[in-house]
This record gives sequence, structure tokens and C-alpha cells, in this order.
Amino acid sequence: MLVLTTNYDCGSQSTSTWASKLQEDLIGLGHICLLLDGTALCRGGLSLQDAVECVDYVVYFGHGLQNEWIALPALGNRPSIPLVDSASVHILRGRKIYACCCWSVTGLGAAYANRFNCGEYIGYDQPFGFEKDNENAFRDVVIDSVAAFVQGDPAVRVVNNLAGEWDRLSNAFSQGKLKYRRNAIQAAYVANNNKQRIRYVP
Repeated sequence: MLVLTTNYDCGSQSTSTWASKLQEDLIGLGHICLLLDGTALCRGGLSLQDAVECVDYVVYFGHGLQNEWIALPALGNRPSIPLVDSASVHILRGRKIYACCCWSVTGLGAAYANRFNCGEYIGYDQPFGFEKDNENAFRDVVIDSVAAFVQGDPAVRVVNNLAGEWDRLSNAFSQGKLKYRRNAIQAAYVANNNKQRIRYVP
């Protein structure tokens, strides 16, 4: 499998460490797992396409907009530069996709579904979030769901189970064993939002 990540601000710095942890866990389970820097790949010619050709699953950690995974953020008057967007969705070659980022299932995911009617794309239809002081709890939920996906669970089962895990995490922060942690109420709110926003296509 291929894990793509970016690292250029506080949020992506955190999720890039999740990507490294995922790679470590999957290699420990006997999988071959490539971890590549999406920021470099956006200017890497055919490097991304070559990497996608070698795998069955692609996982992205970083920032997203409705129609793109962001490789480089917008700066000043310069728009963001995509790693993959709706116009270049053919790059994904129908591989099974897990996008841990904001928004992408709405535009990019729809473009993927239109092009690859036998594919599976898991993502969020609004902003994805985590609470910084409790990010390891959020990381573990995500990593466990990716592991289930790449070990053969269909997208519908992964999404249903993931919604349940976000619900359990929200309850743990609001009224359970995690309720005395710093920023527990905010963590519960964010986990509940993730539960409402996780989707898959087609």
C-alpha cells in the first residue's frame, strides 16, 4: 500500500506522525507499505503515478478541499497546489482510497466514483478534526480503521465501524473514562463531528 502525507503546518505535522505510525504498524503486520511526501510528489513528474501503479491501496494524510488533496497550501495570492484533484483523479487508477482530510469525499470522491465504478473511496464530507491535547486517541481510531480496510474489510463496514468508534470516543470524553482529560469537552465535540461526516463512495 501507499501512504501519502504532507507536513507544512501544525495540523499536517501531527497527521504526518500518524502516517509514520501507520506504516510501522502495517509493516509489523507483514504488509509492504510505502510512505511518501506528497509535497515533493506534486512536482515529481510521473513519480506519483509510478507509486500508485505498485499498490492496491492509497491512504492520504493532510489537508483537503472539496476537489483536491492539498500538496502545497495557498500563500498570498497564489492558490493551493493539489497532489490529486478532480481533474487528475485518473492518477488513482481505481485503487482503494482512504483520505484522512477535510471535504474530499464531496468533490474528489464523487469524481473518483464517476470514473471508477468498482472502486472504494473513504473520506469526510465536511472538515475532519482532532483535539490537539488528545490527538493520540484520535490517531488510534484512524489507524485501526485503515488497518481494517487494507486487511480486506469493505468500505461500508469500515465506515460503519468507524462511525461507531467515533461515537464511543465522543462518549468517553463527555461522560466516560476520558472526561477528566484536558479539553475533554472539545474532544468529545470533534469526535462526534467526525462520526457525522465519515462517508464512502460509490
